[in-house]
Amino acid sequence: MDGFEERKKGHLPEVDIAGDRFLIDVRLAELRHVDTPWKRLPLDQMVPTEDHRHYQFFYNRELKSVFHASQELTDIPEHVVLVEIPDEMQLDPVGMARKLGLSDAYFLSMHPYQKQIKARVTPVEESGLPDLVLNNHRMNPAKSIKR
Repeated sequence: MDGFEERKKGHLPEVDIAGDRFLIDVRLAELRHVDTPWKRLPLDQMVPTEDHRHYQFFYNRELKSVFHASQELTDIPEHVVLVEIPDEMQLDPVGMARKLGLSDAYFLSMHPYQKQIKARVTPVEESGLPDLVLNNHRMNPAKSIKR
C-alpha cells in the first residue's frame, strides 16, 4: 500500500526532528512524539518564515520540546538546535484538505504527499541565539556565559 492510501486510512505522516520522530497532526495543529505522545510541539509556538511556507523554532533535544528564548537568557543553552519544517500544506496536504472540507487528493498536484519528512536542523551556534545571549550578558555582566 502506498503512502497516500495509508494516509487516507488514517495513518499520520511523520517528521524527523534532530533524530526524533513526530507524528504530524494538522487537525490538532501539533507534532506528537512517536514514542512519548504526551510530548507535543504545538504549531502555534513556531514562527512562520517570511514567505510563510515554513516554520522555524528552537528545539530542546533533551526535553523534546520547543525552547523559548527570552531577554533574560544569559547562557547558550545546551541540547538546543534551530529547526525549520514545512508549513501544514507541505507537511500533510491530505490533512489540510480534510480540515478545509475538501477531497483528500485536492492539494496533491501542488503538494505531493510525503509519508516521512526530515526537518532542517541548524546548530544553535549558527543561529541568532548567541548574539542574543551576548547582548543579554552585556546588560547583566554578573552572569557568566557558558559555551
